[in-house]
Amino acid sequence: MVHKTILVVEDHQVSRDLVVELLTAAGYIVLEAEDGLGLIERVKRERPNLILMDLQLPRIDGFTLIRQLKADAETREIPVLAVTAYTQPEQKASALDAGCAYYLTKPLDTQAVLSVVARFLA
Repeated sequence: MVHKTILVVEDHQVSRDLVVELLTAAGYIVLEAEDGLGLIERVKRERPNLILMDLQLPRIDGFTLIRQLKADAETREIPVLAVTAYTQPEQKASALDAGCAYYLTKPLDTQAVLSVVARFLA
């Protein structure tokens, strides 16, 4: 089995722990970040296969980070999935416009998360 690496960007520890545990149990290598400071450089250095990004982060919001990742030739091909409590259609549209590949809302359906992750890493 080829081990794929996923970066989980989530500022709430309990939410991050849940996603990390779920993905680790499924056999993925999981990296964690609690905010977006230095995230672009870290992504370039560690080259995750997929990023799960909370949109409401301290210091730099997820929308801005997604736009930065998609504007950079070194990181634009890495799929970014929004994982957020934002449920309004305009927020979803903004995330997709920023370059998000998929939009998952909290509370998370763990089976849906695994299914979507597997699809993007196939």
